[in-house]
Amino acid sequence: MKLSFKQIKHYQENGYLILKNLIKKKEIRIIKKRLAYLAKSQKDGRGLSEPGIVKSLVHSLNLDKELKKIIEKKPWFQNITKKLLNCNETYTWHAKSNLKLRWHGSVEYFHQDYIYWRKYGLDSSNVLSCMIFVDDHNHGNGGLWIFPKSHKKMYKHDKFLNINSLQKFFVPTSVLDKINKKNPPKSINEKSGSCILFHSRLIHGSSHNISPENRNILLYNVSNIEDIESLKKKGKSSLISTFNRKERIKFELKELKKRIKNLNYNG
Repeated sequence: MKLSFKQIKHYQENGYLILKNLIKKKEIRIIKKRLAYLAKSQKDGRGLSEPGIVKSLVHSLNLDKELKKIIEKKPWFQNITKKLLNCNETYTWHAKSNLKLRWHGSVEYFHQDYIYWRKYGLDSSNVLSCMIFVDDHNHGNGGLWIFPKSHKKMYKHDKFLNINSLQKFFVPTSVLDKINKKNPPKSINEKSGSCILFHSRLIHGSSHNISPENRNILLYNVSNIEDIESLKKKGKSSLISTFNRKERIKFELKELKKRIKNLNYNG
């Protein structure tokens, strides 16, 4: 599959591109079986479960040979990522699946991914996220919302503790109100097998899934291989493992102490 000039321009101007029916139904069935297997076989860990959901996230999918055949090795994946990143060779440095299951899948507050990647040490924000819809995807089952054109700058983020007491970031209400006046958010409603590719600075988020339908996705993070090589020269061979955990844990402990104090006071 080759992208048209119009599609590339749409990505550059809006920060995202939707491509329909990329994955065949037969391949979607294989993906679902593989995810079910990996969800059971991967060890439990902090941030991998949610209330009512034994495994809400499956990580390191870029290392899975079966999924690599269906996604990363495909010509469409190679061609599209190179075009949108404007480079000769790309590198998929991480991939995961968010299993936002029916009735319980939790919210993802509005944020820009680069707020995390920057702290990982990645100097360039020219990072592409490829989100593949394993299930039909819509607002009813906690689907993605995006702010078109928001990728053109970095915005202020605040820290908070998520449902697993992990330090995360969100764009404050005051900032979203200003952006909304010029470029209101868009709800993504797409069929299983389609995908959205978006820039690391595109503001996005999603609501709780309180519907009877699952909302599972695959999410691939792709960079120009030259940007990854520059990390290796700094002694950071694995992007994900270079997160400044000391800063994150310091905030988590501080917030948890506040909560414990309030709990003791109110009790």
